[in-house]
Amino acid sequence: APSPRLRGARSAAATQMCALPARADDELVDALMAAARAGDVTAVDDAFDRVPHASMVRVHELAAQGVMDAVWVVRCMEDVMRSRMADGASKLRVLLESGEITRMDAALSRLVRDGGADTAFNLVLASNLEHARAACDETMAQLYTHLSTRVQEELEKRAAPAVGLLHRLLRTPDAGLRERVLVDFLAPKTSVALPGAEPIALATPAPPKVTAAQFGDAVRGAVAALASVELRGETVAESVEECRAVAKQAREVVAQHCTADELDAFSRQLAPVFAPFQARQ
Repeated sequence: APSPRLRGARSAAATQMCALPARADDELVDALMAAARAGDVTAVDDAFDRVPHASMVRVHELAAQGVMDAVWVVRCMEDVMRSRMADGASKLRVLLESGEITRMDAALSRLVRDGGADTAFNLVLASNLEHARAACDETMAQLYTHLSTRVQEELEKRAAPAVGLLHRLLRTPDAGLRERVLVDFLAPKTSVALPGAEPIALATPAPPKVTAAQFGDAVRGAVAALASVELRGETVAESVEECRAVAKQAREVVAQHCTADELDAFSRQLAPVFAPFQARQ
């Protein structure tokens, strides 16, 4: 079974956030390079979670060409990631020192509630799980698996429905069960089930719990968070592939239960999300 992983949480607002534009295009890249050149690490740190994958690819290309502003951005981003990974390791150490499992669960709930279960924390947790499995340490592997599952459950409680659905699907290894969950959430309701009786058809289908566009946004956000980490030295191809597999299965459900326009929009929405990763294969 794939290692449990969680995707993405924004960092706290930096004091100089207003120095960077909100647009995810070349203007943001230019502002990032100006901030790095000025030594404004605070602004770079805040932008860490919202720089799109394509923009960071451009920054790395410019750095490879020797453009010093881009080199400084890459170095600043790497420093931010190292700091966040160290912070994630510290959070996990505090959890493990909580003692019995009930206290650990309570501490974990507080961590999620306070926004501490970010991408870096979950990468540290996933890495420790993989090391425990490689070392055949069944006790620690079970503990890390429990913590990973509890993080996702807590995030699902607090997340937008589409994000919670994505988390749920990513920790569901059975393809048949994933399909049933996807149909339940993405398909418009055409009937109402009654206990001990035939379903009653609805004259007008009820809207789905989560629209295809909302789910596409959740997938896009998850992959963007993972891509920002990968470009700073972390390999997350497995997690991206898990997201791609879920998105592919979701597309099949959309094709079966939604309109042709919704299917076309969903396909166009996600095609550029995975293209950079598929190009490397």
